[in-house]
Amino acid sequence: MSTDAFDVSIERCPAYQQDSVERAIASAAEKAGFPSIDGKTILVKPNILNASAPEKAVTTHPVFLAAILRFLREKGAGRIIVGDSPGFQPGSSAGKTAGLYQVALDVNAEWNEFKQGSLHQAPAGKLVKSFVLADVLETCDMVVNLPKLKTHRLMNYTGAMKNLFGLIPGLAKSAMHLRYPDKEQFGTMLVDLALSVVPTFTFMDAIVAMEGEGPGNGTPYPLGLVLASASMPLIDWTAASIIGYKPEKIPYLADAMQRIGKNPENPEYSCGPESVQTVRAENFKLLPYEMAHPSALKALPGFLQKLAVSATMRRPIFHEKKCIGCSACVKICPGKALVLDRKASGINKILIDDAACITCFCCHEVCPVNAISAGKVLHRPRRDRKLP
Repeated sequence: MSTDAFDVSIERCPAYQQDSVERAIASAAEKAGFPSIDGKTILVKPNILNASAPEKAVTTHPVFLAAILRFLREKGAGRIIVGDSPGFQPGSSAGKTAGLYQVALDVNAEWNEFKQGSLHQAPAGKLVKSFVLADVLETCDMVVNLPKLKTHRLMNYTGAMKNLFGLIPGLAKSAMHLRYPDKEQFGTMLVDLALSVVPTFTFMDAIVAMEGEGPGNGTPYPLGLVLASASMPLIDWTAASIIGYKPEKIPYLADAMQRIGKNPENPEYSCGPESVQTVRAENFKLLPYEMAHPSALKALPGFLQKLAVSATMRRPIFHEKKCIGCSACVKICPGKALVLDRKASGINKILIDDAACITCFCCHEVCPVNAISAGKVLHRPRRDRKLP
């Protein structure tokens, strides 16, 4: 490990070309103080949100994963395991579409489905003191975290800390949304989880990021960067700053910085060889900071609650002409607020029970055809129609 390492390494890498990606990763690792892993068992956690092709920028790119796996082999890793748990699809199926499954096999890494979980303690958690996480985690010496830099409809930004939410097997992630429906509570839970997974080293795929309606239906943005750090809060703070957010306005990022002893108003840490200023994105389409939830309005009188919700609330909007009737949104919904109504005319209509919707936007996250957006409604009826 280098004695003069940066807290966050920022390297330029213009495209997914094998040689340039490998050089950027090796340089970023050295400058960020990558530790000795000789003979150790490493769990590599890419971002496999769903079964999307690499060019859509939804998942960690296969060239990026391949470069990481070769780097780990060169550093002497004894055993390498690659895995993730998409929200509702089998990990191997999504991994094959994303081009990641074959990459793992090509370098003799093991693939893990994250089907089984075991109790993982988070004694320093503010809200959650234990999680059920993929049991393979308990057999590993270190996690190498490979998030994709993206916007996120619920959390504004997703990167290193949010990527470890995928350690929760399958639909159990949906249950966490139901348990912690408020944005700030959910963010606190994410930080509790992320900081409980140690040791972790992050390489962020920001060669092509995602702007707009992330994390699954946004637009690829050629950012041309590789970031690396042993600190998930610092790399997330840096990445969010690069794309134009004021990270102190994103509650879970501010919370994480406070927990590692950094002042969110003026955090002091080192970046290099590039700085945030020299690589800042131009005209990156961000999602708004505000995201009111009914639980935050309960102190108001009933009539004021309705007015406040109408004025501030964004909830899923379903577009019938785009819907293919796959039911992914219905399956993932933690509040069981959605029903697919198949019309004789061939039109698919999603019925939403506004009373049950917790505005977690899991439906928006998993929709494969961008048939769900987020918007304000002039009034929120109890439901669009009475659900069966």
